[in-house]
Amino acid sequence: QKSDGQKSDGQKSDGQKSDGQKSDGQKSDGQQQQQQQPSTPGRQEVEQARKAMQDALDKLKEGQRDDASQDQTDAIAKLQQAKERLEEILRQLREEERERMLTKLEDRFQQMLAVQILIYDNTVPLGKIPEDQRETRHISKAKELARKEAELALEAEKALTLLKDEGSSVAFPEAVEQMRDDMRTVMTRLEAAQVGELTQGIEQDIIETLEELVEALQREIEQGKAKPQDQKKQQQQKQKEELLNKLAELKMLRSLQLRINRGTKRLGRLFDGEQAEQQDILDQLRILGERQRRVQKATNDIATGKNQ
Repeated sequence: QKSDGQKSDGQKSDGQKSDGQKSDGQKSDGQQQQQQQPSTPGRQEVEQARKAMQDALDKLKEGQRDDASQDQTDAIAKLQQAKERLEEILRQLREEERERMLTKLEDRFQQMLAVQILIYDNTVPLGKIPEDQRETRHISKAKELARKEAELALEAEKALTLLKDEGSSVAFPEAVEQMRDDMRTVMTRLEAAQVGELTQGIEQDIIETLEELVEALQREIEQGKAKPQDQKKQQQQKQKEELLNKLAELKMLRSLQLRINRGTKRLGRLFDGEQAEQQDILDQLRILGERQRRVQKATNDIATGKNQ
């Protein structure tokens, strides 16, 4: 017993109720939390399946095999419903994640394209100035452009990491990797105030690559939005959802091959004779040879399904 007018056995005074009950029609904390928490997808079906299993168990103990079999069938049906519901939610989540990734990449490439065009537009006037007439301000301008190009190369590296982590695409990571290498080459050449035809040609290749990447990503985003839900479900059932479809992959491979061909012709125009003597031209030829090998490998991976 408690003093000061308090009641015994856990009861409280002033009209309050014992055992966690509240006055004035208030509900317990457990009831409030239960109402606030959203229902887990498939939980209702699983609970119904559990009850059907329990009913089947009770009837088996009583020897009611036919009735128990019906309860078991009901349990299987409920579990199947829960499975389908969870699969649909998972498919939607994957589709939303794919769209977010495509949009993120498209925004990044759009920003990179604007900066690359700016760099090119500033490189061309510098290239028109004869080398013996270039002043300190011209060299400083070239170094400033080199710093901007270095920032672009870093952004390309981030995009490349995203594509490689996703894992389903072959041609697009190769395109971004080549573009990143071109950006590093342009950065080095601008740092040395080499602003001539070769540097400008590589910058044009970068711009073209970015334009194609943006266009391909925009097309994929629009197709994803326009695709009916039943078609998306069928595609999900047939194969793993890919970031980019095969047609987009093949178009990018074709563009990569065209750029290799154009680069080879561009270097050919810079030759003084049948063989290249300048070290930078020799380095570019080596790079083109390596790229040809990688494009061939990427094409083979798509043809053989190695990327699946």
